[in-house]
Amino acid sequence: MADPHGAIEELVRRPWFWRADQPLPIVFVAGRDGVAFEVAGRLAAPFQDVLPHASVESGEYGTLRELVSGLAGEQGQLGKPVAGSFLPPPRFPLVQFVLWARRQRDERPSDDDDSGGGARDAGGGTGRRWPPDPHSRRGQDEFKERVKGWRRGRYGGDRGRRTSADFIGRAATTWVPLGTLAVWLAGGASDLVGLIPWALGILVALSGTALQAVLSIRGSFFNGWFRRQPYLTRRRFERLPRYALRLANATDDEIDHLLVHALCQDLRQAYQKWIIPWPSWGRGLYGMVVLEARSSGEATERFLRILEETTEETGLLAPILVLAAVPDELKDERRRTVSADLARLPALVDGWRRTVRRRVPRLRLVVEAGGPLPDADHRPRLLGSRLRAIGYWSVVALLLVGPAAWAVENQRDQQAHCGGLAWAERIDGECVGVVNAEGAAPGDLFDGEVTKLIAKIDKNNASAGDSGSYVSVVLFGEYSIRDTGSEDSRRAGALAELTAVEEYQRTVSSTPRLQVLIANSGDNLRQGRRGAELIKDMAARDPHVVGVVGFPRSVAGVEQAIQVLHEAKIPMVGTTGTADRLGYIRDGSINGDTGYPSPYYFHLGPTNFREATLAARFARRTLLSGVTSPSAVVVQDGSPGDQYTNNLAEDLVTALGTEKVGVRARIYYSVDGGGISKAALDACRRRPDVYLYAGRAPEFLDFLRALEGKACGTDTVRVIASDDVIKVVADHGDQITSLRRVEVYHATLAGRELWRQSGATPTAFVYGLLKGGHPKASDDNLIITYDAVSVVYQAANRAYRAGGLPSKGDILYELVLTSRVAAWNGSSGVIDFVDTERHDPANKVVAIMKVTDSGQGHSVPMVRCGLLDMDERLVANPLCADLPDAPPSEQTGRP
Repeated sequence: MADPHGAIEELVRRPWFWRADQPLPIVFVAGRDGVAFEVAGRLAAPFQDVLPHASVESGEYGTLRELVSGLAGEQGQLGKPVAGSFLPPPRFPLVQFVLWARRQRDERPSDDDDSGGGARDAGGGTGRRWPPDPHSRRGQDEFKERVKGWRRGRYGGDRGRRTSADFIGRAATTWVPLGTLAVWLAGGASDLVGLIPWALGILVALSGTALQAVLSIRGSFFNGWFRRQPYLTRRRFERLPRYALRLANATDDEIDHLLVHALCQDLRQAYQKWIIPWPSWGRGLYGMVVLEARSSGEATERFLRILEETTEETGLLAPILVLAAVPDELKDERRRTVSADLARLPALVDGWRRTVRRRVPRLRLVVEAGGPLPDADHRPRLLGSRLRAIGYWSVVALLLVGPAAWAVENQRDQQAHCGGLAWAERIDGECVGVVNAEGAAPGDLFDGEVTKLIAKIDKNNASAGDSGSYVSVVLFGEYSIRDTGSEDSRRAGALAELTAVEEYQRTVSSTPRLQVLIANSGDNLRQGRRGAELIKDMAARDPHVVGVVGFPRSVAGVEQAIQVLHEAKIPMVGTTGTADRLGYIRDGSINGDTGYPSPYYFHLGPTNFREATLAARFARRTLLSGVTSPSAVVVQDGSPGDQYTNNLAEDLVTALGTEKVGVRARIYYSVDGGGISKAALDACRRRPDVYLYAGRAPEFLDFLRALEGKACGTDTVRVIASDDVIKVVADHGDQITSLRRVEVYHATLAGRELWRQSGATPTAFVYGLLKGGHPKASDDNLIITYDAVSVVYQAANRAYRAGGLPSKGDILYELVLTSRVAAWNGSSGVIDFVDTERHDPANKVVAIMKVTDSGQGHSVPMVRCGLLDMDERLVANPLCADLPDAPPSEQTGRP
């Protein structure tokens, strides 16, 4: 035998949220002498504590208005909390407004009295009419104040705070995500660091939440329904106080129909699937009402009858199960038949068609109360409804906490990606990677001078991008240098590199145009590997990227970067990085772990071996030509990972040995550990004829001062320094020349003074330098970087075909062709990548300069090897004869 409770449970259980709600019937339980009500109560008993529930006996309420107030008034049974539902109870703002408006009929103003002579009111007393006429100004003003007072009192006290918090929470689940969306749309998918998008998002979230909460609390969120329903319809533009005044003047029958219809609408709103998050999504059980009606005309019977009538007339089905206990004489359905004159036949036909379209089912199900009473031990299955409620709260938590978590994670991501840059990351406080790949670089990444130069480059980039035809060259360097001193050549070199590429880029007017992308590899180029990985990823997606230039110093980060870019087969042109094996790729499968030169890497500057050989020849044949058994010491920076100084020191020892100069010692110090004064003292004690300085620029001036103050012998102390000190000499030439006992020479890779002392015709760029351009720039970095970006762009220009971008393979091919008869006159001298696997520059310019007061500057050339121009005719110099381009073991390419 089927369980009646199971049928009731099937009715009150709500379908899954993706399915439409089903209509619910009115179950009439027919029987005599109160048996029907007992049966209905037993059917409802298992459910009355787990869903919105109300039970009304016959005669409990005298009028339908009192009945509806008992069901859905401010203290109504259907509005009480349901334990275990995890959701707030249904609210009945429409019903409560109608009840309040109707109560005003019985609440005469205190200033009315019966002493004056006047028309008698409906109660038999004298005084002004109450309720006032809806058209009267005084009545409208009175009800305006009453509406204000009702709104203030309705949500006063602790209950009001809870209600307000509830509505604010409901609104926040919509507007917090929308505010977050506003941040995303205003800031863009990749740049959310600006304050304006966040301010806009907060404004949207707060304004939307406040507006929706106020409208909900005031009832304005739902009051528009009164204009769309047929009973005492609120007129267009009719203000709420006047509408309340009309309700106070309406007949009981009109009010009863409106109350029942408003109750159905409030219940529909409690279960409607709103677009915005609302507790209706989480309700898993419909409400239930048990009514007893024993005679026609009483409040409960009238409620049942009007419920059926309004449902049939409007098609509004209430999402609530009604169990009605009635005697046999009330169980039969009574449908009203409306008769009208023949002239109203068209209206009747229209009304009938509207009824057909509504397709309202018959609500009444009639069962007899006879037989055994239903058992009371049925336990409803509540897991599904509770899971639905938990799912709703999970969504709410996600909508409230999710945007906050997104904002935090997004902020972390923005911080990690330097404010949303696609190809840059923040590592150890530095922005590493390509900072202007998708637009102008943010202005807060680097210091002022670097930022200004990058801004100029970005301006040129925008112009190139607008042309439609352009290629991109990446400048790889270090632009977030920390703790730089006045003698540190790194920052000066970085500024010179940016200056050079900006000037060259600005002069390009042919097709394709040139974009320059700035890739930072961090302080001391420590993040070279990660910077190169980001370049590789970007180049894989951007066909405009044709090559990388830079690699200014021979340190571990640069070696790692070349390895990564080699694997990506991206052409590279190095600038002032001069270590002999810079550009070698480690491959344990080939001849142990010696590696081999990358075919994608091209040396623009001379190698350390070439520089060291010239320095050793100059020391022996010029400075120490009259010394029988000359000696030297080599001072080098022993910092780990600095390939330049260690390699240069090795080359100096080799070259000095070839020149028969005895090396008495190699003196070590380190940038991080200090010790330059001790290194100077140790060198002095050896009493060498010449000091070869293979260290870095920051310690050079202190090294010279230390030599000046030490007992290094009676003769002049001669020092030959590496090319790294060129900026120190330029900035502190007066201090160096003021040293009485120290004579200073240094190597240089490029310089405007070399052109001034030659008969070669300078390039346009050098001509500008000789006229005073960029007087404080580091010449080596400035000129060689200018040539590096030039040679890559020229290769791209030769490979470019209308309508098609050159590939990286095309660029590699054109760079290889820049050799012998196709060599190119650069600002640093002839650029001739000899046809070997190393791509060394053949006979590249290198010079030894003397620091002195020359009038033109602090350095004058003592010897220069290599051609500045292919047509230049140099007087043969023994120091330059067969000056090697690379160590003998490296000159044949792959080992």
